[in-house]
Amino acid sequence: MAKRNDIAWLPLNSLRAFAAVRETGSVGAAAQTLKVTHGAVSQHLRGLEDRLQRKLFTRSGNRLAMSPEAEDLADNLLRNFRAIAGDIDHFRRDDNILNITVTPHFAQHWLLPRLGAFLQRHPEIDLRINADATVHDLEQGDFDAAVRHGDGNWPGVNCERLLESRDVVVAAPSVLGSVSVQTPQDLTRLPWILDEDRDIEMSNWFDDHGVAHQAHARIARLPSALTLVAALDGHGVAWLPHVYAAPYLASGRLVQLFSDDRWPARNIRHYYLCWSDSKNRPAFRTFRQWIRRQLAG
Repeated sequence: MAKRNDIAWLPLNSLRAFAAVRETGSVGAAAQTLKVTHGAVSQHLRGLEDRLQRKLFTRSGNRLAMSPEAEDLADNLLRNFRAIAGDIDHFRRDDNILNITVTPHFAQHWLLPRLGAFLQRHPEIDLRINADATVHDLEQGDFDAAVRHGDGNWPGVNCERLLESRDVVVAAPSVLGSVSVQTPQDLTRLPWILDEDRDIEMSNWFDDHGVAHQAHARIARLPSALTLVAALDGHGVAWLPHVYAAPYLASGRLVQLFSDDRWPARNIRHYYLCWSDSKNRPAFRTFRQWIRRQLAG
C-alpha cells in the first residue's frame, strides 16, 4: 500500500478540481477553467472527500461552502500548483527569449528607434515585443517585463521609473491658422485628436481647465501610436507626452500651447519598467541595463 506522503497516493485530478473551486468560487466556474463538465468537477470533489475520509464542503441546496480547514488546504494547494507551473515554465523556456509588453507610444517613439542598437549589441537575445496599453499579469502571464504608463502603483511587481511624462498640448502651425489661442476654452474652436488609450486622463484635463467636451469643433479618437502622426499631419490639436513631442517642437513642426500650464499633482504619470521577481532572468537583466545606459546617455 502506498504511504500517505508517496506521490503515487495523490489524486491529482481531484486536487486540481478542488483547488480550482477555491480559486474561482464555484463548481461551474472551476469547470470552465479546467475545460471539463460541471458533473466531472462534482465527481472529483466527491471522490476527494471519500479518499480523504473528510467532509470538505457543507451543502445547502445547490450551493457548496468549504469548511475553514478545507479552505486552508485549498490555499496551500494553489500556492504549490502555481510554484510547479512556474518551475515547468522556467524549465521549458529558452533563457534567451525575452517577451516584453510596452505601450504603443513608447514602442514607436522611444524603443523602435533604438532597437537596432540593442539587437546588434545582444544578438544572443531573442527579443519579442507586444505593443498595447493593457496591464498584463507579469507573475502568471507570458510576458517577462512591461513598460507601463501610470503612477507606478501596480501591486505585486517591481517598478523602476524610466521617463518623466510631462504632457503638453500641441498642434501643427497649419491647424492654428488665424485662431488666437489664449486660454484652454479657445481650443474648442479647433479640431482635437485624442488618444483612445488615455481617454480618462484627457477627460481630467478638460475638466480641470473648465473645457466642455461637447463644445469642441471636432474630436477624433485614435490609437496611441497614431496621435503624434495625426498631429504632425495637421489633423488637430493633440495632448502628448513632451518626451515624444520635443524633437518636433524644436524643429517647428509642432507648436506647444500653454507652455506655463501646470497639471495638478494627481494627474502626473510616468513611464515605468515593471517586472516580477520570478521573471528576473539574465536576458531581462541585460535589457534593463541597456535601457538604463540609453537613458543615462
